[in-house]
Amino acid sequence: MRRRDVIAGLGAAAWPTFAAGQAKGQRRLGILLVYGEAHPDSPVIVDTLRESLKRAGWIWGQNLAVDLQYGNGDAARMRLQADEILAQKPDVVLAQGIVGATALQSATKTTPVVFMMLQDPIGGGFVTNLSRPGGNLTGFTNFDFVLVGKWLQLLKELSPGVTRALALLNPDYRARLAGYAAELSRIGPELGIDARIAGVHDAAEIETAISGFAAQPNGGLLILPDAVTGIYSQRIVDLAATCRLPAVYAYAAPVRLGGLAAYTTSVAQDVERAAGYIDRILRGAVVGELPVQASARFTTLLNLKTAAALGLTITPSLMATVDELVE
Repeated sequence: MRRRDVIAGLGAAAWPTFAAGQAKGQRRLGILLVYGEAHPDSPVIVDTLRESLKRAGWIWGQNLAVDLQYGNGDAARMRLQADEILAQKPDVVLAQGIVGATALQSATKTTPVVFMMLQDPIGGGFVTNLSRPGGNLTGFTNFDFVLVGKWLQLLKELSPGVTRALALLNPDYRARLAGYAAELSRIGPELGIDARIAGVHDAAEIETAISGFAAQPNGGLLILPDAVTGIYSQRIVDLAATCRLPAVYAYAAPVRLGGLAAYTTSVAQDVERAAGYIDRILRGAVVGELPVQASARFTTLLNLKTAAALGLTITPSLMATVDELVE
């Protein structure tokens, strides 16, 4: 479903100026989300962005026109949506994830783009320098490849018997694939875990990968940050439960849907920081002079009901590191 000049949670009648086009004096913001409208993080992103910009003086539908598109993880669709957004001549565009940033990078070399929830911006070719990006893209990264060690360690602490780990990731972005694969190969042996990546593009490939892996004992899952794993997070959670596999996720939403555990950033915090760059660009800052920044705060979530269903014993030392318990 197309979303143009729409604010999530508000009817079109609430902002009649949107349908009539951009009012005089308005600035324009494009938003390209990799998630679908039904994803649990989508309203968090939209509401946080709207409120953060409001605090900075930008009121959606008044002095700021908004073009919002939900890509639902479809790269081809997002390329078309990027073109639609740019046809409205936005002053700045917010892009979620590597798929959103790739679509916009291919579509424009001039319109300022702020990315968020993206990994390896240099290796992915989005910027050449973190401190001075120089082009028309900058923004915020959430995970570094070295976090593979933290995710594997958490999996081992939750289920000490794990000797095999399957990490799910869309393999199409080669630099990111190579980065995660290298860390799995480096850290896995230190923890006594044979860790490897399963490339997945859709629900069928996810089911095949998890079901086949579960045929052998002592396994666990790592759900790496990705549009595919995000879109199909509920299916992954359900398959992990059916196959009785402990799973560690890169985002919090799957844990609240029944997943076992996550070590992650705050989506709301990531959006607030992106809103700060959007505000600065709307006030005249040069996008290429705004440094790429990384997330600084991480939290651990644990679903106690899922842990009990898997028969896991949570040690006091592990419990002491948990920031949020989901019951």
